[in-house]
Amino acid sequence: MPNALHTLSIKGFIARFDTDEACREYLVKVLWKGRPRCHQCGFTDKIYKYASRPVYKCGNCGTQFRVTTGTIFESSKIPLTDWFLAIKLIACSKKGMSSHQLAKEIGITQKSAWYMEQNIRLMLGNKEYNHMLSGKIEVDEVYMVRDTSIPTKQGHGTNKQKVFGMRQRNSDKNEAGELRIQVVPKVTQKVLHPIIIDNVKLQAWLMSDEWGGYNNLTKKYKRGVVNHGKRQYVDGDFHTNSIEGAWAHLRKLIAGIYHRPSKEHLQRYLNEFEFRYNNRKKALELIFKSAMKQSDVRTRHKDIKLDSWKNSQKPKSK
Repeated sequence: MPNALHTLSIKGFIARFDTDEACREYLVKVLWKGRPRCHQCGFTDKIYKYASRPVYKCGNCGTQFRVTTGTIFESSKIPLTDWFLAIKLIACSKKGMSSHQLAKEIGITQKSAWYMEQNIRLMLGNKEYNHMLSGKIEVDEVYMVRDTSIPTKQGHGTNKQKVFGMRQRNSDKNEAGELRIQVVPKVTQKVLHPIIIDNVKLQAWLMSDEWGGYNNLTKKYKRGVVNHGKRQYVDGDFHTNSIEGAWAHLRKLIAGIYHRPSKEHLQRYLNEFEFRYNNRKKALELIFKSAMKQSDVRTRHKDIKLDSWKNSQKPKSK
């Protein structure tokens, strides 16, 4: 296989996935590990494929299905080649891509590009954490707002959208320290403690600032604190510089590419950012494969709510 295909360059990618059939063959390998599986009953023996169309039939329950059944590609009129290219551009790029730019790159309408991007973000968030964070975990919160023209309060009493994050430090510089982020209604102990307990192994080190939302966890975790209010940012091994670096990248992504994500869709943008951040040190081929493994999530137009797209096209009020 040429090197261009290994690195997943644009030229090599287009040559590799030049037809919908090539895309379907790749999905069979990634989603089914090369062995067709019935979408209805999970049967893998006696699965027949029609010679005239890309449809399979289960010899156990008689269900007819495609490799795209139960995925973001199901019932879509957009060619798989366009879907694959969109996923490559969004998942493998460093800073993401707006729907306007994606529409130009693929040659579709901006409305279709927006719909594809929202589906892809749902796909990138289609994962289950199969392990607990351990070692030294930095925890922090960040605040985001949809419309910067609206006056907002400052500090923890702000009416901005609140995002909570946890980042595991990694001693191996060749590996990305895992990041987990999500929208939260408040940054209080009642909200943050259950999230931390569900994601962080007991007796791990929690590195945080002085915010009271992280207090009263010393029975479950060891804790290192830096007092940002007193301009203390590092105390030996205690700091939150790594997760604050992630916040800096997220702010640049929002401000430079997406501008005003609504509260309704913000978590999807976080899914996209978290996926790229956690896979940033992998080869492009592995990043694309990891994304495609998560494509087995069925979405519908009403799940995306196209009314939000219409609102996003309205000009800013002066």
